[in-house]
Amino acid sequence: MVGSALADRQREYMTSVCSVIAFLSLLGAPLCHGEQPDRRCDARASFQRVDSMLKRKQYGEARAVLRQLQACHNLAAVDMFHVGWLYGKARDFPSALTIFCSVNADVPDHPTHEYAIALSEFELGDYKSTIKVLRALRSKDLCTAKCSDLLGVAYSKLGLYQDAYPVLAENFQKNPTDLFAYLNLVTFFVDTGNFATADEIASRAVAAFPRNTEPLMMRGSLKMYQGRLESAHNDFAAAVRLSPRDPDAHFFVALSDYNQEKFADAASELRSAIGSGIVDPDLHYLLAECAIRLNPTKPHDALVELNRAIEIDTKSVSARTLRGKLLLQGGYRREAVADLRLAHKMAPDSRSALYNLARAYSALGKAEEAKPLFAQLSAKTPDVLSELSDRRLKTALNP
Repeated sequence: MVGSALADRQREYMTSVCSVIAFLSLLGAPLCHGEQPDRRCDARASFQRVDSMLKRKQYGEARAVLRQLQACHNLAAVDMFHVGWLYGKARDFPSALTIFCSVNADVPDHPTHEYAIALSEFELGDYKSTIKVLRALRSKDLCTAKCSDLLGVAYSKLGLYQDAYPVLAENFQKNPTDLFAYLNLVTFFVDTGNFATADEIASRAVAAFPRNTEPLMMRGSLKMYQGRLESAHNDFAAAVRLSPRDPDAHFFVALSDYNQEKFADAASELRSAIGSGIVDPDLHYLLAECAIRLNPTKPHDALVELNRAIEIDTKSVSARTLRGKLLLQGGYRREAVADLRLAHKMAPDSRSALYNLARAYSALGKAEEAKPLFAQLSAKTPDVLSELSDRRLKTALNP
């Protein structure tokens, strides 16, 4: 998926925080939980294991290691704080927030501690609490560029654009070499419907950071959102040249081809990316969509790709929805219901999963189960790919 400005800022900030934590750990930081001083946990080795798991997107396995580490009685407070950071990277924000609130407010230092709490609250959708924490830092002149980024975006999330713009604009003026100041302004102008200014800022970012893929990805996403597909394709292709291992760039190159009905070109791009060793379920899902377009009477090739997508990510709603649809068309009604029921459970807001599940229930003669599902739908038939592309575009354009 495309990394948002805020997510990238979090990763950058995480690096600096982890450096501080590593240094303090070497000093033997105080504030231990030490009930068993003779049975110490190897925090550093556990952190390395978790980092490796996170790189492979093994979030469940990473959280399991963190839970074991969290239970250590001798863990230094600074290491416990690091556990909180890693919980955040593993997408467990409630656990991260609980840990941050459990250690002293000066661990590893006051601004970092408060920012960590604000970031966790932001990820949990508590934008008001995020703003409260960051405004307190700002009032003490402790709000860094990262803090201002998050504060401006939190204001925008609440629709408080009159409060967001001064913060984001000031940060942009004070930090003209800060990529994230550009990207957050682009997001702001997209949110307020000012696409011309958003495009202008995005182009300035591309010129200012010619070796960075983020501005190209955001400008390409903005163009695609506006239907400027060929121009969007050029930006995504440039991002691939800069970062050949980036699955998001390959996905959007192929999607821009697909949306121009260049299905063979899209399939070729996806096969090239997959053949290079990139592992991403959405690449296989989109290749399945291309296979259907190229040979609609033979779904076998599409099913092979969907099976692979689900092997990579069992929670891929798009892959399960399309596989369920194809299984239903092939007469495998019970298997179709199994996929579609799971897709609907994982994503209740997915209209395509809802629609196809209702059709599958009808095919099984379960009218009572199908009727309330159909009642939730409008006359327009939902489309799986449109839902996925809309979701990824929103991710690209909104931190």
